[in-house]
Amino acid sequence: MTAASQEQRFFHLTGKRSGTALGSIDGLSLRPALFAGFHDLTRLRYDYPVVLVEREGDGPFVHTLSGLVDALLAEIAPAGIAGERMRRTVLRLEREVRVLLAEGGAGRLSTLWREAAERLVALGGAPVEQDLGRARTALRADGEVVDCDAALPARFVAHVWRVAQAGTARRLRRTIDTLVVQLSDLVRADHLRSESGRHADTLRSGVGASHAGLFDFDVMAKLLAGPSGKSALSAERRRRIDGVLGVLRGQRFVGGAATPAMYGYEFGEIDAALAAFRERLPAMADLVKAIAIAELEVAGHYAEPKHDDYFAGYDQRSLGAAELALFPGYLVCLDARHGGGPGRARLVEALSEGAPLKVLVETDDILDESTFSEGTFSLGTQLARSAMGLNDVFVLQSSSSNLYRVRERVLAAMDYPGPALLSVFTGAGDGPGGLPPYLVAAAAMQARAFPAFTYDPAAGADWAQRFSLEENPQPALTWPVHELSYADGELQRVTERLPFTFVDFVACDPRHTAHFARVPREHWNGGMVSVGDLLAGSAGGGETVPCVYAVDAERRLHKLVVDEKLVHAARRCADTWRRLQELEGLKRKPEPVAVMAAAVAPAPSASPVASGMAAPSAAAATAVAVAAADAAAAEPSSDEPYIETPRCTTCNECTLANNRMFAYNENKQAYIKDASAGTYRQLVEAAESCQVAIIHPGKPRDPNEPGLDELLERAAAFA
Repeated sequence: MTAASQEQRFFHLTGKRSGTALGSIDGLSLRPALFAGFHDLTRLRYDYPVVLVEREGDGPFVHTLSGLVDALLAEIAPAGIAGERMRRTVLRLEREVRVLLAEGGAGRLSTLWREAAERLVALGGAPVEQDLGRARTALRADGEVVDCDAALPARFVAHVWRVAQAGTARRLRRTIDTLVVQLSDLVRADHLRSESGRHADTLRSGVGASHAGLFDFDVMAKLLAGPSGKSALSAERRRRIDGVLGVLRGQRFVGGAATPAMYGYEFGEIDAALAAFRERLPAMADLVKAIAIAELEVAGHYAEPKHDDYFAGYDQRSLGAAELALFPGYLVCLDARHGGGPGRARLVEALSEGAPLKVLVETDDILDESTFSEGTFSLGTQLARSAMGLNDVFVLQSSSSNLYRVRERVLAAMDYPGPALLSVFTGAGDGPGGLPPYLVAAAAMQARAFPAFTYDPAAGADWAQRFSLEENPQPALTWPVHELSYADGELQRVTERLPFTFVDFVACDPRHTAHFARVPREHWNGGMVSVGDLLAGSAGGGETVPCVYAVDAERRLHKLVVDEKLVHAARRCADTWRRLQELEGLKRKPEPVAVMAAAVAPAPSASPVASGMAAPSAAAATAVAVAAADAAAAEPSSDEPYIETPRCTTCNECTLANNRMFAYNENKQAYIKDASAGTYRQLVEAAESCQVAIIHPGKPRDPNEPGLDELLERAAAFA
C-alpha cells in the first residue's frame, strides 16, 4: 500500500487528514457530479414553475408552465420549419418568465407574461411583438405562478385544499338549497289551503306587481272562499318543518346568499383547529339531523312514532365518517418546529382523534448539524410512519420538487373524509449554500433521505393496496442509478453508471465538508471504490476506501474520500428504504438506467489557476467537454439521428408514429431507441411534427430509399 493510499485509508477510518496526499474541500463549492448539467435551472424545461388555476368541473387545477407553452405551440405553431420562428419566440418567453421568478418576480401568469414580453420585444422588435401578441391571445389559462421555493408547499397544498373544499361546499350547499325550496313549497302549498292563503292580499302578493293590474283579486278571493280540503300539515309537523328551515337557513358551514358569517377552516396551530372542530360539533349534528328530517318530510316518509324518538337522541356522538364527510376539512400548515420531539407526539395524538384535519408539515433541513454530530440523521420518515401506524390517517410524504407529480394524491388527501398528513421537504434550508431548493429537494428523494410515499386507507383492505412508493425514482433499487460522462486525463470520453446515494446528498451541504477529503488526480488509484459499490457489497476489503465524484463551479471533476461515520449513516438510510420497500412488497428487479447526464472536465493535477489562466489539463478538458447546451447531454455527429431528450415535452407524436424507433425514458422524454427500426422518411416526418423541433434526422442509412433527394432537403432544416 502506497503512502497516499494509507492516508486515504486513515481518513476513511478516523475522519482526520494526515500528510499531503489529501486536501480539504472547504470553499470549493463542490456539488455531486451528477448535478453538473443543472447549473442554471432557468435554461431547463422541467416541472416548475407551476400555474395554480381555478378548476372547471373535473379539469386540471394546476399546470406546468412548460405544459401550457407546449399546448399553446401545438395550437398556433405549424409543424416543421413554418412554425419554427413562433416556437423559438415563445420558448424564449418561457425562459424569460423563469428568469423573472429567479430575480424575485411574482404574480399571475398574465402579469409575468406581459413583463417577459416587454423585455423580448425591446430586443427583437416588431416580429417578436407580432408572435407574442398572437400567442397571448391564444393563452386561455391564468393563475398564480409558483416556483419551487420555500413558499411552494404551503401555497400548493392550500390551493389544492381550496379546490377540494369548493367541491365539498358546493355539494352541501346544493343539498341545503334544494331542501329549503322543497320544504318552502310544502309550507306554501298548505298555506294556500287556508282562509288566509286565499285572502285578496295574499293572492295579489303571489302574482307580483308587474301583472297585478290584470286581475281583480277581491273577486278571485270570493270565488276561492270555499274550503279546498283539510290542511296537510298538522301543527306539530308545521313546527318541525319551521325548525328544520331555521337550521338550514342559519347554518354557517358553507356560504350562500343568506348565510350568516361563515366559519373559517384555515389554521396555523393544531390545537386551534381541533378546538374549532370540537366547538362546531353540536352545530354539525343539528345540520345533519335537519337534512335527514327534511329529506323524510319531502318524501312524505316521516313517521312520528318511529322518528321522533330517534332524532330526539341525535347529537354530536351520532356523527360518523359519512356525516363528517359532508363538511369541509380543516387545513393546518405547520413549520418544521412541529415535526419532531413533543411537537411530533402532539401531532400524532391530534390525528388519532379522527377529526378531518388536513395537516401540512414542512421540513426545511434534514441534515441538521446537531443530529449529524450525534451520529443520528433526521431522515424525515419518522413522523409520517408514526401517522401510518394509526391506520385510518391518509399519509403523503414528498419533497417539494415532486409535488406536481403527486398532485392527484394531494387532492385525494384533501377529499379523504378523515385526517390527512402531508409531510414535505422544501429543500430551502440554510445548509446547501447556493443550490436551488428544487435541486436539494430532488436530491433528497433520489438519495432516499426523504423518499416519497403514500398511505391511503381508502385504497384497499391491506398494506399492499394502501401503501405506494411508485413516485420515487427507480423504486425497486436501493439507490437510483444514472450515467456520468466525462473526459479523462487523455481527453477520452468515459461513461460510468453511478448510484446516487445518501453520501452524494450530504455532499450538497457545505456544513458537512469535514466528512470528505479531496484526492489529487495523481493519487487516484484502484483502491478507491464507489460508495454505491461498497454499500452494495460488491466492493470492499482492507485496502479499499469509498469515494464519490463531485464537480466544482467550472464543472471539473474531483474524487472525494468519505469517512466511516458518513458511510454508516448511508447504511442506515438504505435500511430505512428497504423497510419501506418491504411494506409495499416490491420485487427487486433491475430497471432501465435513467440518464442524468453530466459532462465534466477532470480536475487539474496542480493548482487550477495560475496568473489568471487555468492549468493546461483543465483548459484542454473543458474545450472538449461532452456537453449539449445546458442539459449536458452528448450530441452525436450530424450523420446520426438524435433527439435533444432533455427538451422533450412528451407530446407522443414520434412514439405514436413508430414506437420501435422512438421510446420514452423513465422521465417520459423521448430518445431514439433503434434508428434502423423505421425509414428515413419516418425520421424526417417526426422531425417536422415535433412541436419543439428537437428531432434531428441525420443522414439516411439506406441509400436506396425512395425520394431521398426530397427528404434530405426537408431534413436540412433540422441539421
